[in-house]
Amino acid sequence: MIELKNELKLKPQLILTPQLKLVLKVLQLNILDLHNFLLQEVQTNPFLELEYKDLPENNYIEESYFEEIKLKEEVNFEEELIEKRFYFGKEEPEEEWSWEKTLKAEEKLTDYLLWQINLKELTPLEKDIAYYIIGNLDDKGYLRISLEEIAKEFNVPLEKVEKIRNILKFLDPVGVASLNLKECLLTQLEFIGYDKKSLPYILVEKHLEEIPKGIEYFKKSYGYNEKEIEGALEVIKQLEPYPARNYFDVNALYIEPDLIFYKEENEWKVEVVKEGPFIVRLNNYYKNFLKGKKDFVNNPGVKKFLKQKLRDAEDLLKALDSRYSNLYKVGEAILKYQKEFLERGIKFLKPLILKDIAEEVQLHESTISRIINQKYVQTPKGVFALKFFFSTGYKSKEGEELSAKAIKDYIREIINGENPSKPLSDSAISKILKEKYGINIARRTVTKYREELQIPSIRERKISKNIKERR
Repeated sequence: MIELKNELKLKPQLILTPQLKLVLKVLQLNILDLHNFLLQEVQTNPFLELEYKDLPENNYIEESYFEEIKLKEEVNFEEELIEKRFYFGKEEPEEEWSWEKTLKAEEKLTDYLLWQINLKELTPLEKDIAYYIIGNLDDKGYLRISLEEIAKEFNVPLEKVEKIRNILKFLDPVGVASLNLKECLLTQLEFIGYDKKSLPYILVEKHLEEIPKGIEYFKKSYGYNEKEIEGALEVIKQLEPYPARNYFDVNALYIEPDLIFYKEENEWKVEVVKEGPFIVRLNNYYKNFLKGKKDFVNNPGVKKFLKQKLRDAEDLLKALDSRYSNLYKVGEAILKYQKEFLERGIKFLKPLILKDIAEEVQLHESTISRIINQKYVQTPKGVFALKFFFSTGYKSKEGEELSAKAIKDYIREIINGENPSKPLSDSAISKILKEKYGINIARRTVTKYREELQIPSIRERKISKNIKERR
C-alpha cells in the first residue's frame, strides 16, 4: 500500500523576480540601446535624474539621509553603489560621425543560433542536424517540422535528433526549437532551476490551459495555498512564450564600442565604456520629499507609489553595476586568451568557445552569450564584435592551437599568391596547409572555409581569368 505524506525540503533555486529580469535586460543591451533605455526610465521615474556634462553639478544628498534598501539574496551585488553616480563619458571633444563606425548587417535569430551552435563540441553530422532544425524554425522560434522527418532526412535514429534539439533548446534564447508552448515554458522553468515537483512546473505541465482562470480557481478546484499559487503564477508570467520575439532584421547598425582593449606600460588592460553626455543618479529632491514631514506624503497611495519608484531606481543602478562588472570580467577573460592576436595579428587568434569564458568567470554559457551579443570592443587593430574572438579551431603539428579564423586567413593568403593561370584546387590548398603550416584539415573543410570567405571555386577562378585575358 502506498503511503502519502507531506515532507518539507530545503532546496536552493533561482526565482525570476522582476529585479532579476531587469538585471538580465540591462546585461544584454549594447551601449547605444542602454542610453535609450536609461532616457526612457528617467522620464517615468521621478527618483532618477540626468546630470549633463555642460551643466553645473547638482547638490548631492548625504548618505545618512536614507536607509539602504538591499536586494534579495539570489542576486549577489556589491552594496556600495546605491549612492554612487554612473558616468557615461569623459571630457573629450565630440567625435565626428564616421562610416567606419557603421555596420551593414542583418541580425537574425538564425545567425545568432548558428554562431552559438558552431561553438559547441559536436560532430559534423550533429552540426548539420542542428543547422537543419534552425532552418526550420518559425517566426516565433518553434520547430514546425516533425522529428521523424528530420531523422529520415539524415538517416539517423529519432533519439539523435532529439539530443541535438535539446541542446538547441538551452541556447539563448532559452526555449527555442520547442515543439509547442508547453515545452517552451517547461524548458525555461528547468533552466532557471524548477524541477518537476515544483508548483510552477506542475501548473504548466498539467494545467496550462487553466492558468488564465487565476488564483481563486486553483484555490477552490485543487486546494492550493493562496500564497504558493500566487508566487507560482508570478514566475510563469515572467516566462517568454515566443523565444524569437525580440529578434528582428537590422539594416543599418551604428557601432559604439562597449569595451576598450589598450596597452599601457607594456601591459594590456580592459576598460568598460560608459560613454555619453550624462550621468544617471538618484534625484535629491524626491528623496528628501519622501522623508519629509509634509502632510501630503502621509497619503498612503502617494507614499506607496514613491517608495516603489525609489526601489525601482535603486534596482536599476545596481543592475547597471552588475552589467559593468560582468562585462569587465568577460572582457578581461577574452583579453587573456587573445593577447597574441592583438600583438601579432589574425594568424594568432586562438580557438575560444563560450564554455571557456563561462568557466573562467563562473557564469552560465547562456549568460556569456547574452553579454557579448551585439557588443563591440575597440582595439589598436580596429573595432571588433566580441563574437569575433570566438571560434572553434585546430592544432598545428607543433601543437599550437589555431582558430578557424586564422586558418581562413591562411587560405586567403594561399589563394592570393597562386598562379592565376593555374589556380589551386581545394585538395591542393589542404595539402599546402599541412606541408607548409602543419595544419591538418580535410578538403571539404577547406571548401567550407573558402565559401565562407566568398572566394570562387577553382573552375570559377579559371573562367574569370579567361574572360579578363579576352578583354
